[in-house]
Amino acid sequence: MTPDSNSAVSTLIERALGLVMSDGEAAARLAGQVLAEGAADADQRVMAMSVQALVELREGALEAGIVRLEEARAAHDPATGSARTGWLIEHVQTQRLRREGRLTDAQAGLRLLHLQAERRPPVDAYLSAGSLGVVLSMQGDSDGALDLFYQALAIARRSGVDSLVVNALNNLGSFQTDLYNLEDARPLLEECLAGAMRIGSRRQTIYAAGNLVQCLCLIGKPAEALATAREHLIGQIRPDDLPALHRDEEIAQALLGNGLVDEAQAALGGEVHIDPMSNELATARVWLGARILLARGNARDALQLCLARQAMLREQSEESTVAIDRVTLLRVAAQAACGVGDHALAYRLLDEAFSTHEELLGRAARSRQISLQISHRLQQAEWERDAAQQLAARLEALNQSLQAQVAENERLQERLRAQALEDPLTGLHNRRHLFEAGGALLALLRRRAVPLAAVLVDLDHFKQVNDRHGHDAGDRVLRGFAELARSVTRAEDIVCRHGGEEFVLLFPGADAPQAAARLRDLLQSFRALTFVDGSGADFSCSFSAGVAGWRGGEDDLAALLARADAALYAAKQGGRAQVCIDDTPGDR
Repeated sequence: MTPDSNSAVSTLIERALGLVMSDGEAAARLAGQVLAEGAADADQRVMAMSVQALVELREGALEAGIVRLEEARAAHDPATGSARTGWLIEHVQTQRLRREGRLTDAQAGLRLLHLQAERRPPVDAYLSAGSLGVVLSMQGDSDGALDLFYQALAIARRSGVDSLVVNALNNLGSFQTDLYNLEDARPLLEECLAGAMRIGSRRQTIYAAGNLVQCLCLIGKPAEALATAREHLIGQIRPDDLPALHRDEEIAQALLGNGLVDEAQAALGGEVHIDPMSNELATARVWLGARILLARGNARDALQLCLARQAMLREQSEESTVAIDRVTLLRVAAQAACGVGDHALAYRLLDEAFSTHEELLGRAARSRQISLQISHRLQQAEWERDAAQQLAARLEALNQSLQAQVAENERLQERLRAQALEDPLTGLHNRRHLFEAGGALLALLRRRAVPLAAVLVDLDHFKQVNDRHGHDAGDRVLRGFAELARSVTRAEDIVCRHGGEEFVLLFPGADAPQAAARLRDLLQSFRALTFVDGSGADFSCSFSAGVAGWRGGEDDLAALLARADAALYAAKQGGRAQVCIDDTPGDR
């Protein structure tokens, strides 16, 4: 094979990988050209087969994708093939697991691939990062998904591939809409739509426009939503398009928002399209249908439709329907209940919507919990009228309170963004955040009598790592530990870079032995990582850790960390690469 022919084949593969997210048909066609090229070497042929398998699993038949994946596996020789090809095959395997609904296994595989992101080409790294974000969102891990979507966008921008940037913007913008963070969602989706139109991608234009229409409707701009839908969606979607491209619900939402009931009903009158890569139920279609019934004065059927879907959702996982659809379903049901005169049911439904909305906005605790029992002494008509009027007034007050809570949370989000304190190298919080957030956490746990464990971690012989392998390699070690720690901690845990090669982890709800067990697992995983320095030499690292349990009462963060530091000293004195627990009297 000549260098020119090898380069031409490599270019085809890169183009195919860059098109997987935006134009699967074109990606598969380019991969087919590689397989038809006599100039392609064995590794390039395996990569082409992997691209075809990836497209099949994303857009085609599961069985065909599995067959192509197994062909790629059989043709791949780990001894002679590139690490890149092996990673790509593993990525395709995670998409098989995702398609089969085995999300936990898919997440585990994607996390391992994401740990190698810096060693992979940006396009490959983006595919895994973006997919991991989607899987986490499907599992209900909003914090983790949001983090991965932001990482994926950064990788896409670094790649210089416009279609990946557009896809990353769409993923992040639509997820922000699901979280009801509309202030951030709108500019992301507007940038996404502009980018999709600039590169001439019909598919990505439809994706972006559909998500932007939904966002505009939620913001309260139905006229802008309808204008966007008419320009980019209505009349632009073909019957044979992928299920994910059919945006009937978004179109109907924009039409309903502008009082066009007949057109909205017509938009929902076609076939229901189910995306095989999603675990969402079509709940939006239900509450849209109920709104149409309400607009036609049929509150009773609207209520039955909503309650039937509510019963179904109670039997499903929460991840099967995005929270904003659950909130809207409850609010439409409450409106229908009022329409049939059942104000007690309406009140209960709106109260549930209020609670669900607080969960959606991610508040650690509700601002209030309203729990009212409907009296069974509504025997006389006059008393029923008085009770109904009182209930209607409370419903209105609750609705106003909900709107005020939304505004309060948006202001809180803005303050939190402004106060974000982050270590620029690792992306973890820094020492200042540790003492601000840690102090607040202790105050909260003190009121709730919940245990807490603090861990002080020191990377072993880190100065020698810098001396032998260079500071760039040392930085990769710090980032590698940070990413690994972040991947195994919970949303409520605090992970901070304390300074240099020292890190602090706070585990609310865990005592010292439990935290030590988690750290030993983390140590094992960290020691299994392989780092590469500027000369290409491989090396690995370990760490020592000290664990201390919070004693409650007047025990403050400084004292807790001091005892963890003493345990860390014992771990170092004991030979390093181990976890020691503080055993001073009084520890729990």
